[in-house]
Amino acid sequence: MKRLLFVAAAALLNLTTFSQTGPSWGPYIGAKFAGKQEADLLMADVRVTPEANAPFTYSCSIQFKIGKSGGYCGVQNKNGNASTSKPLNNIFSVWDFPNKVQIHASYKDPMTFVGGFGGEGTGLHSHCDFGGVQGQWYTNVVRRWYTGGDKTQVGYFIYDHTRNEWRHYVTFEVPEADAKLGSGISSFLENFADQRKSPRTTEYKSYWLLTTANQWLHADSLKADAGKNGFWDAKSLGSDGIRLTSCGVWDSTEKKPITFPVTETAKVPAIIKPADIYDLGAFYDKGEKMIYVNWSIEASGAPQLSYSIAVYDNRQKTGTSIVKKEGTDPDIRSVALAATNLSTTEKSYYVTLTLTDIFNQASKVKEFTLRDLKP
Repeated sequence: MKRLLFVAAAALLNLTTFSQTGPSWGPYIGAKFAGKQEADLLMADVRVTPEANAPFTYSCSIQFKIGKSGGYCGVQNKNGNASTSKPLNNIFSVWDFPNKVQIHASYKDPMTFVGGFGGEGTGLHSHCDFGGVQGQWYTNVVRRWYTGGDKTQVGYFIYDHTRNEWRHYVTFEVPEADAKLGSGISSFLENFADQRKSPRTTEYKSYWLLTTANQWLHADSLKADAGKNGFWDAKSLGSDGIRLTSCGVWDSTEKKPITFPVTETAKVPAIIKPADIYDLGAFYDKGEKMIYVNWSIEASGAPQLSYSIAVYDNRQKTGTSIVKKEGTDPDIRSVALAATNLSTTEKSYYVTLTLTDIFNQASKVKEFTLRDLKP
């Protein structure tokens, strides 16, 4: 009888000691950059592993500071099971600023939902069922820009490595003039509703920062840490990444923070390709005395940030343009230019378009000849 009691007690002790659990917070990754540089852009890659894809998992790729507040973005498995057939959604959220002026969405993709959030502070939240797939890499980009006044624009972009496509999901207008992005990036792996605490693993890499002085910096080191009383793990991934695991069988051993050096030697991110203008068109409305210009861009090239249009009265496009228009808007593809003295019946005019992308690269110049067409 005593032996049976001893075996039962040992089994209970074993079940208690080696229980399925997760840390009280995190785990997280802190990407350290040289100095304290203010930034226009932050970027990082994220991949949810299919072999350890658990339900109710949020893989935050970029937690960031913007002006007097901050935000976060990443991909999420909100499904109630571990099926890899259901797509991931993305999330972009910004906390309210101290002045309590409402944050607005100045742009959203047709598939993006925008609304408020609470429970962890308050702010504006967006998510999109973008068709994300476990096992594939997604580059998350946070880009800020300022065009004057008391507001700053903060946009969220994703590059799908499998499809070779960029997509702009949302832009928030935050209530602070010329708010800069901070010099740090954090990532974290969160179990937000899985009571079984199933193991989940996400890979993170390629932490980059583009300073307000237009200088690229990659992280010098990555530090992984988590709360106590639960299982987590972190392993080096390539030259600049970490494979992060949360939840699992825990033997009560508290893991200490782990720092990984970044040995990446590239000076700019590998995926950068300048904005690529696919087509350009224009026509002149003689009654309104307006030139209407429209264009399209390739999804494989970097997303547009701003545009510059000029119209010349000579084929060489020399001298001062007769009309010019510039603007900052990632999503505009059509503009109108007032032109009162054009005579398309007598001569041709030459329209040029140049784009600047979110990485501050200039596209190749695209040209279009504006002239009267004969029936």
